[in-house]
Amino acid sequence: MENMNILIVDDDSSVRRILARTFERDGFKVSVAPNGEKALSMMLEARYQILICDISMPKMNGRQLCRHLAAEGPYLPESIFIVTSCSGSEETGWISEIPGVQMVEKPIGPRRLLQHVRKHLTMGIVADD
Repeated sequence: MENMNILIVDDDSSVRRILARTFERDGFKVSVAPNGEKALSMMLEARYQILICDISMPKMNGRQLCRHLAAEGPYLPESIFIVTSCSGSEETGWISEIPGVQMVEKPIGPRRLLQHVRKHLTMGIVADD
């Protein structure tokens, strides 16, 4: 599981920084993006096994990013973790349409999110290249 590429997408720079540091310390290769538009351009250049994404962001939000990846590519990461405080049916309904997408409700600390991702890696949901 070491050296897996993970892309963290959040418009809050402090959240990106804290999550990046937490996952890097655990052996992940981390890249960050401030919105879905930037994340999409980064995904054209590199392959990420895991995507951690906020929902509410400017330019292209998390829902739009995931739908775009599922419909048009460039590819869909093996596991996508949508981190959001929105748990209404409008936010949870679309998640089942896209394979590998899971919703993680805020508030969640960085270590707890890492444990959540690790649990799914251990269960074999994400293949280690």
